[in-house]
Amino acid sequence: MKNKYSTKQICRLIWQELKANHLQAINNTVAGLLIVGLEFLFVWLTKQTIDIATGASNIFSFRTAVTMLIGTLLAQLLLSAYRSWVNAMLSVRASNKMQMDIFSHALTAPWKELMAFHSGDIINRIEKDVNVIVTLVTDTLPSFIIICAQFVGAFAFLYLMDDTLAMFVVIIIPFFLIIGKLYIKTMRKLSRQIRQADSHLQSQYQEGITNRVVIKTIRHAAGEIHRRVGKTQQTLVALVHQRARYSVTSNLVMNLGFSTAYLFTFIWGTYHLSQGQITYGALIAFVQLVAQIQRPARNIVKFIPDIINTLTSGERILEIKDSGKAVCSEDKRESENHNNGISLRNVTFAYREGRNILDNFSYDFPAGSRTAVMGPTGQGKTTLVRIILGLIEPQSGTVENNIKFAYVPQGNTLFSGSIRDNLLLAAPDATDEQLHQVLRIAKADFVFRIKEGIDAQCGEHGVELSEGQAQRLCIARALLVDAPVLLLDEATSALDNDTENAVLHDICTTFTERTIIFVTHREQALNYCDRILRLG
Repeated sequence: MKNKYSTKQICRLIWQELKANHLQAINNTVAGLLIVGLEFLFVWLTKQTIDIATGASNIFSFRTAVTMLIGTLLAQLLLSAYRSWVNAMLSVRASNKMQMDIFSHALTAPWKELMAFHSGDIINRIEKDVNVIVTLVTDTLPSFIIICAQFVGAFAFLYLMDDTLAMFVVIIIPFFLIIGKLYIKTMRKLSRQIRQADSHLQSQYQEGITNRVVIKTIRHAAGEIHRRVGKTQQTLVALVHQRARYSVTSNLVMNLGFSTAYLFTFIWGTYHLSQGQITYGALIAFVQLVAQIQRPARNIVKFIPDIINTLTSGERILEIKDSGKAVCSEDKRESENHNNGISLRNVTFAYREGRNILDNFSYDFPAGSRTAVMGPTGQGKTTLVRIILGLIEPQSGTVENNIKFAYVPQGNTLFSGSIRDNLLLAAPDATDEQLHQVLRIAKADFVFRIKEGIDAQCGEHGVELSEGQAQRLCIARALLVDAPVLLLDEATSALDNDTENAVLHDICTTFTERTIIFVTHREQALNYCDRILRLG
């Protein structure tokens, strides 16, 4: 599958995040470089201590050498602890910041574009893909700089001690880097497939938990859901196994080369020691330095999977960020109309080619009017609502409307939290008096009979309430919105006739200047309308 975004575009995203989190990146890099310097000092002190103990050197006393060794080791431990502590503090902030950015894009993206993503997939991207990018910026890139410094320093140290041995140790490394590069393309493809399978699995978990009541009431639903989830799990496992085979093979070849270099170093050193050409301290230093050359070389090769994962996650994040670019500015939409009315002219819309839901459709909703939109299922009522709200754009025709709407969609749209929390979503600064007023208009005064009142918990999707109670709270919330247009989409479907009449009556008599649109199958709304639009 062809990659949607170029490496350059993904690198631009990484650079933006690096600038946003430069303090943590700098802290990681500086602390790591200091640790590398202390490691080289430790190697040198180890050599001197052994040579002093064997009489090959008298640069300073044995006690001084041991004291310096212990001090160097303690300094390494303290620096490592400091680096870990600062990272733990800053990584959460960095992740939260980027997650909030992607979350905001997901909330403001055009509705039609956002519907291309399952909500579980979006959550997966916000959680896991963001973590991959943040880890690269705050930890992996600084680590890369550190190990490069470690590699160069260790090679220079070893070269000064024995140039022939140093050249042999590093000459095999480019060969293994080339091998690592050869499988990047396949690994990137596998990585994307794994991330997609993981997102699909999270989406299935989410749907299963969300619809658990439905699953419990359908005889074979639980078994079928288990089968589907199990199938996705098997796909994910197969992809992970395939990726693991590539990794294991490359690591095996790489480790074989490193082991050969390490063995050669040991034989080389012991031979020269037996000939009296080096000291015991030098032999130990050889072994330590080869390890310090090989360790960064191994890590450089291990960066390849990290880079592949980052490219995959970068693509997935850019898909969400780009979905939010087409959002119309509020000023632009408001400039199209200032009279609080809505006008559709020659609108044609189709979700798929071959069937127009609306075909050359024209209609006016004058300012202050009361309109009932009626018609059989599938004749375009929901599509009309989406076009009016600006969630979708028609293929042809024009829509002139005011951007500000108070909207009550079909079904239960309450959030977890208290009744107060739900109401304040529409007007965060609303007073208790205002909250009580809209509750009374929506005939949701049952709230006042609850022990906790408006601070009572709704539960997820209003599970603690009946459908009728939830609908009335949703209506009350919409009434708090300071908007000239009120759109009620089957908003009273769960109410009995008397309650519905009372709600509609109070809304129409209280908000006399608002343009109100009722999308409904029920005849009750006709008593409060001056216009009827029948579709189909």
